[in-house]
Amino acid sequence: MRSVDALSELQRLIEARGATLETLAVHDGLALMIEHYRTTRAEDCSLDEDGDMLLFQWGTYDWGKGPFFEIDLTRQFATGGGDDEDIWQLSLTFLFWPTRSLPAGHRWCARPSELDDFARFVWSHPALATADEPVRVELDYTPAG
Repeated sequence: MRSVDALSELQRLIEARGATLETLAVHDGLALMIEHYRTTRAEDCSLDEDGDMLLFQWGTYDWGKGPFFEIDLTRQFATGGGDDEDIWQLSLTFLFWPTRSLPAGHRWCARPSELDDFARFVWSHPALATADEPVRVELDYTPAG
């Protein structure tokens, strides 16, 4: 797969599981992102140069539409020279009412050999223990810069 095809690939996976973005459960969505990273390499990104990584993020943020607690898994693709315009992010974000008191944080997975430890971290994270039905689910493919 080329990195520019990552969004359509993930959308196909979601549909193949009989889900839509609106009905996607948190655990199912995170599992799809992890499995997509495990089984599909971006042929235009170098693993040795951190060109294809996963980022797990959580916390309460207000991006102009009110505060929400977010659980996010982002796959970051870097092509070319690594300038901002060469870095794209495929982000699956679950937004909840901000009733959790967890401090914001993140964790990176830099390569497939780290994925098992990364997945264990994600599945055991306290943010998932209270992950009820999200208010909204967002899937974006945007430049990082």
